[in-house]
Amino acid sequence: MKKIVYSAAIVCILALAVSCKSTKTEKKASGDNYKKQEVSEIAEDQEESAEDEADDEDEEADASEKKPAKAADAETEQKDFTGWIKSSRKNINERFGNIQIKIKARVGSFTLAALNENDKAIPVLSTANEYISNAFYLKTSKKIYNLVTDGNVRTAARRTTDGAAILYEVPDVAQITVNFSFFPSEKQKDINMIKVTATIKNSGKRTDEYTFKSVLDTVLGEAANYHFYTFEDVPVKNEVLYRTLQNQKWFVSKNVNAAMQLFYSGADCTAPDLVALANYSTLEKNTWEPDMLSYRVFDTLLSYNNSAVCTIWKPMKLEPSASGKIVFYIALSGDGSPATGEKYVYSKEFEEKEPAPEKSENSGKSVTGLEVITPFSVEDEQKPDSITEIPGDDSLVVEKPGKPQDIPNVDFYIKNMTKEHLTPEYIQSLLDRIAALEEDSPSLNRQELLQLNAELDAILTYLRQ
Repeated sequence: MKKIVYSAAIVCILALAVSCKSTKTEKKASGDNYKKQEVSEIAEDQEESAEDEADDEDEEADASEKKPAKAADAETEQKDFTGWIKSSRKNINERFGNIQIKIKARVGSFTLAALNENDKAIPVLSTANEYISNAFYLKTSKKIYNLVTDGNVRTAARRTTDGAAILYEVPDVAQITVNFSFFPSEKQKDINMIKVTATIKNSGKRTDEYTFKSVLDTVLGEAANYHFYTFEDVPVKNEVLYRTLQNQKWFVSKNVNAAMQLFYSGADCTAPDLVALANYSTLEKNTWEPDMLSYRVFDTLLSYNNSAVCTIWKPMKLEPSASGKIVFYIALSGDGSPATGEKYVYSKEFEEKEPAPEKSENSGKSVTGLEVITPFSVEDEQKPDSITEIPGDDSLVVEKPGKPQDIPNVDFYIKNMTKEHLTPEYIQSLLDRIAALEEDSPSLNRQELLQLNAELDAILTYLRQ
């Protein structure tokens, strides 16, 4: 009986051991499976996270690609306010006939050069500091804008069929387009002229007054004896401000290599309110009109031998969305010969002009177009012919007076004198012409010199009265 009990106990113990072993084996197997499953799940999670990261990177890449596109679209939307294409932000360097133009689109500045016979460009306007010394300005009832340097002004540029154009936008104030159109001054000739047309559009909501201003930093005269010349080829020796161009058809900046003509009158030019020839430092100040000292030389303490031209046109009152236009011309020559822009701007005068007969010294006209009368003195007019009586003969012999000698004093009278004849600019032109004649002593025209001095004396006498 005891043996059976012991045998049953042993069987139970063995069965329990086997079951425990199987349980451990199952647990181990299940643990291994669990670990394998956990590893696989971790691996899957890592793969998914890697894929997610890759997707995120792709999405970020797509977003980064889309973002510049949107930014570019936004920028285009801002810059492309008149339908101009994206290339309107690119710089322009073009040649038309004998002229080269360069434009900095993002700045809105430009420069010009004349091409010589070797196709070499000779600058006629400053090329320093991204050309910003060649600038346009806009004045409203509230503010003055330098369209080139003002950070609030948006700029763009583009090529046109016959030249190039610069666009300026002052948000909610105005849109200004400056168009450069190139053409020849004569038929069958190469391109040598530029028509500059500035169009101002009121983009605000109220009627306002707009005034346009141009400053051109010239360079040709800085390598010559004089910075500027009048249309009569009279040198301008000092700074001068013209309120009227009645006696000045154009201005010239030149040296032995090139020449530039500036036309603010004639053809369809818009009459300016003033034109100033001065040192650049005088014109770049914040004042709208240049603060000039009468007849000061072109050099200043801070700026030596640096000349420029400032032109201010008359104000335009524009309603919302209304536009106004300003026109002037530039002619260039790069072979050392004079520019010939007058053959276009004053073409009617050239067509109607006939060969004029040679005028005598006492033609009665001054070089300034005013009538000059040079009578004999009262004593000469009342003096009778001398009478000689021949002894033994009752007849009288009348002797005609001989040819009068040069008259030391020339009387001068002005018919229909106007205010323009009494302006400082007109008087200065007389002084410049007199000085030019006196300097050119080998070919001194004494009669012309006397007439000019008489004209000057008459004007000064009138002013004293």
